Amino acid sequence: MDVKAKGAKWLSLALYLMAGFSFSACSDDDEGEGGGGAGSGVAAQQMPKVADAGIQFPVTQYLEHDGSYIETYTYSNGRMTGGSYPYGSISMGTYSLGIYSISSNPLVLTEQRDDRSSTFRNIRVNGNGFMTYAELFSDNDRGSFTWRYDAEGHLLSESGNMTYSDGGSSSWTCTNTWENGNLMNAEFRYEEDGEVDSEVCTFTYGDGQWNNPGVYPAHWIKATLLEMPILFYSGLMGRTTKNIPTSVTRIDFDGNETTYNTVAVNYNQDRSIQSIEVQNVSSYGSSYTETYRFGYADYPIQQQSGYSATPAWKSPKAVHSLKARRMMKRK
Repeated sequence: MDVKAKGAKWLSLALYLMAGFSFSACSDDDEGEGGGGAGSGVAAQQMPKVADAGIQFPVTQYLEHDGSYIETYTYSNGRMTGGSYPYGSISMGTYSLGIYSISSNPLVLTEQRDDRSSTFRNIRVNGNGFMTYAELFSDNDRGSFTWRYDAEGHLLSESGNMTYSDGGSSSWTCTNTWENGNLMNAEFRYEEDGEVDSEVCTFTYGDGQWNNPGVYPAHWIKATLLEMPILFYSGLMGRTTKNIPTSVTRIDFDGNETTYNTVAVNYNQDRSIQSIEVQNVSSYGSSYTETYRFGYADYPIQQQSGYSATPAWKSPKAVHSLKARRMMKRK
């Protein structure tokens, strides 16, 4: 297993980027807006309109800070219709495309690669079109996921479990706390074979600084076990934060602390976000800048000095991320 697959999964496994919640969410959720469990919501027939998740500008390209690949998405009539991401080896001069396929009536989302495919089926959604339940099938691995939201459409929690082809199993919970439309705290707990790991992330925001028109903080996405940006930018995972965090502090399962300070948020002329620059400062004393870029129909990502759009190894998503977590635990 490559280093990126091992490191990226736990780069921020408690920070869950998705949408703004409030402290009153528990009572609102109990009234039926959030839902949870296989019986919650209704069978999904199609993707939601991204505008229903508060996404003002549909993201067509997403470039991670290392510049190794660009994930792309397509839309029609305000709904995501598919996407792709490159994976392969620069050193060998070869790479392939992972394809996201979306079908309707009922809604099914498939990630297809040369070496495998993973499929979300039996998807259920609430009245806003946000996922409340889904089952994941990949080779002989099986899993189920449950999500809960507040009345404002912000993700409160995720819980799930997986059974693997080798006979093993795991379970996890992600719990988020929100205030005034911004994510304040995220806690992740992962259990396997009676052992529990946990991570905690805290977020801070400036006084109205850096309005967020609909992108999801990268380290929150990486906190999800699936680590699939497409689930967020399709609108399936609810509303994002009201503002871009000025800093995120993460304490990982080994007790190591890392702070991500936002250096700059760069906007296009229409006020869509072009890029976010983050200074990564770890307890080991290292410090470097990460830049995340976003492309749109009117503002595609342009080639910049300092990074290459040529794809490097991109670790598989979905079930593979869970397997990577398990392999790390066994070392």
